[in-house]
Amino acid sequence: MSEDPKSSTKYVMVESGPSSDEDEIDLLELIRTLLQAWKSVVGVTILCLGFAFAYALYAPEVFKAETLLAPAQEEKSGTSSALSQFGGLAAMAGVTIPADSNIERVLATLKTRVFLKKFIEEKKLLPVIFEDFWDATSSSWKSPADQQAFITEDGIIPLRGAIDVNQEKSGLINLAISWKDPEVAAQWANDLVKQLNEQLREQAIADSKKRVGYLEQELAKTTLQDMRAVLYNLLESEKQKAMLANVNEDFALEVIDPAVAPETCEKPKRKLIVALGGVGGGFLGIFAVFFAQFLKKLKATNSEPTINS
Repeated sequence: MSEDPKSSTKYVMVESGPSSDEDEIDLLELIRTLLQAWKSVVGVTILCLGFAFAYALYAPEVFKAETLLAPAQEEKSGTSSALSQFGGLAAMAGVTIPADSNIERVLATLKTRVFLKKFIEEKKLLPVIFEDFWDATSSSWKSPADQQAFITEDGIIPLRGAIDVNQEKSGLINLAISWKDPEVAAQWANDLVKQLNEQLREQAIADSKKRVGYLEQELAKTTLQDMRAVLYNLLESEKQKAMLANVNEDFALEVIDPAVAPETCEKPKRKLIVALGGVGGGFLGIFAVFFAQFLKKLKATNSEPTINS
């Protein structure tokens, strides 16, 4: 005889646990713990505020001087279109037509070791970079060991770290120098641009002279009429570039807004440091209270006697 399926049905009763009550009890216990230990939280917060205030007060000030630049526009000679017509013939003759200046390469030159070393040597910047070891009264190093210790290469890393170059989408370039002295920061920003333009201008003039000499030699050896036309145009173009480089001071970068000494420091941001110290101290105090409570419960649990069955 088969069993009635209804009679075989089993019902499982699930009792609802007191989870919500336990959560409320835990929350109340946490609040009670904080209220009981409020002095500890306040004490840690005040201590962190004191450290933050001391750091903000005694941290060295850093000033940021900025100059706005634009890539110098090269004046296109009337021979550029003619040169493009004979580009293939010039390549066959082994004559390369120089490309336009690359602004990324120009900006990268600012942080090269060769450029910065030359800048430090010409401006005699070692006493400025390592001013803590320099005696301005006697215009000498404070000790003979310092004079032997510092060489030009030692100043490259600090100077490179002070330079910040950003190119905007519009093509404008922002060159910033961060240093402890606002006057020095502004002077370096302007002098770096001036020396970069001078160095690239001299290099362009030297390269043009080499190319002119090479083109004159090739012109004397060539009898093909088309090739002579190419060489004449290239020669005229190089002479024109050399002439423009000689008279153009803003050869690679044009100064839109020169740097001036900033009146306010860029770092440290004292108000922000003190505010973060207070907030961080509050969180640290609360964490310390909860951690101490956790250790207390853990110790109590381990000290309870075990009951053997």
